[in-house]
Amino acid sequence: MTDKTPSVEKVDIRHVETNNLDADAQRLQDLGYKQEFKREISLFVQSSFAWMVTFGPCLSSGGPAALFWGWLIVSTFVLCIALSMAEVISSFPLAGGVYSWSLMLSSKKWAPFMAWINGYAYLTGLIAVVMTLAYTAGDFIYAIANTLNENQISSQGASVGLYIGLIIAGTLYNILGLRFSAYLNQFMAFWVLIGTLIVVITVPAMAPTHNTAKWVFTNFVNKTGYESDGLVFLIGLLASGWALVGYECGAQIVEGTKNAASTAPRGIIICVVGAVLQGFALIISTLFSIQDIDELLNSDMPVATFFLRATNSPAITAFFLVILLVAQIGSLCNSILAAGNFMWSLSRDGVLPYSKFLYKISGDRSIPINCLLVQLVICILIILPSFGSVVYWQAIMSAAVISINVSYGLPLLCRLIWVRNDMPKGPFHLGKFGLPLNFISVVWASFFAVILCIPSASPVNPENMNWSSLMIGAVMCFSIFFWFVSGRHTFKGVVQSTD
Repeated sequence: MTDKTPSVEKVDIRHVETNNLDADAQRLQDLGYKQEFKREISLFVQSSFAWMVTFGPCLSSGGPAALFWGWLIVSTFVLCIALSMAEVISSFPLAGGVYSWSLMLSSKKWAPFMAWINGYAYLTGLIAVVMTLAYTAGDFIYAIANTLNENQISSQGASVGLYIGLIIAGTLYNILGLRFSAYLNQFMAFWVLIGTLIVVITVPAMAPTHNTAKWVFTNFVNKTGYESDGLVFLIGLLASGWALVGYECGAQIVEGTKNAASTAPRGIIICVVGAVLQGFALIISTLFSIQDIDELLNSDMPVATFFLRATNSPAITAFFLVILLVAQIGSLCNSILAAGNFMWSLSRDGVLPYSKFLYKISGDRSIPINCLLVQLVICILIILPSFGSVVYWQAIMSAAVISINVSYGLPLLCRLIWVRNDMPKGPFHLGKFGLPLNFISVVWASFFAVILCIPSASPVNPENMNWSSLMIGAVMCFSIFFWFVSGRHTFKGVVQSTD
């Protein structure tokens, strides 16, 4: 085998026509793995898995114009990434997702290293996403309480307490089993759809005044201190970038999905298209209903302030915040499961320390309990420094988006370098459009990662510095150090679990 041979060919693919495996289990065996998860997830659940209603405010970094046009730009490139991912997951329906794809789409020489680096980067992003969802869900609880009471609550200790309680609750729910995750997602699909319709229709109908189309689509706000409006617009893309991550999380439960090679790619595409359309509806409804943009810029809870001024009713404001809170908790539970399953995937191949301990599944519930519990401990320990600085917390959110987007781009880069048109075709494939879309996706992921490392305000000081690059750099330095100390000697790629 030459060095340019795709690493997928390292797997001993032996298709036995007389066995009793179904198509999904057979495909896993062909890739070197045995079926260990119960396949209980349908297309309907897979499609609703990554829906999120969170979109961060970027009013100070571009204002209404940046929020609308930024969503349009980011959505276009995210669709390119989603189509590229859908094609790859159709060929390799593995729970490791981007990590497994980096392994399968690289040369024999580089496959272990590319998979190793991507595995640590993606795990960092998933854990940061879990932390961000839990913390912002706590903010929604705060906002509901402060909306309904005259005495305002403001305590970092209480915020951390809510954060820990929500992560513990999400972990315990996932321990119940994969089937309960399916029930949650069936509920969430309806909740997000109905909740979006309620917000989009009710808020503009109740708003005392409405902004003009010119104001919505052209008004630009720059409160960052930077002189360049172009740079400010790019910084404001974080809002859209955060809202449009997570659509690949279904890959982490793909080995528990029925007819995975066809279901998973359709799920990714439907998730992205649904999230894009939902985002446009929410953004347009919100921008036309803003009453006082300066008040929102100075508010500690801009979402609550927006609803309160648009409806003039604390009770209705609290009702809208409950809609967002439930959706946020659903996303949190899904992200906890995705991160736990991904940690299990890495431990299956011996990438993580104490992999033998992590590589265990509860047989009756089909859940990697040890990974979920370890993830819980990590999330609690990492949040503790936030008592010393709010900047630390802000860096976690940026680190989540950067790590996830870099992880999206790496397997597609591996395909462009080593495989190109030689990638095995699954039921879903892009034909002649596959490589151009891969190239666009890699360029965007690289560009976006750089943009997200830029500090959000000028002049730069320790209080507004974007420390996300330092946090990600520390993880990458550890992964590379661990690679040279251990990984390059012990990790060779797929650890076959089939006979």
